[in-house]
Amino acid sequence: MSDKYFTVNIRAYLDKDEPTYIGEESLYDLLSDFSCPKNPDVEYFLLHNAIEFTKKDQSITYQAI
Repeated sequence: MSDKYFTVNIRAYLDKDEPTYIGEESLYDLLSDFSCPKNPDVEYFLLHNAIEFTKKDQSITYQAI
């Protein structure tokens, strides 16, 4: 892993058993500032689908920070 970034699995913020749990509403607030002008599909997915898909076990979303 590079020292320039790290990855976060958003499931860790939704799982009450994880120490990083913040809950769905707080996660929406946290992600609301995200933008990706070079790839609007990525931005749309993260803001509109990632949390629901994670809750339904349809996908696993990692965000590189």
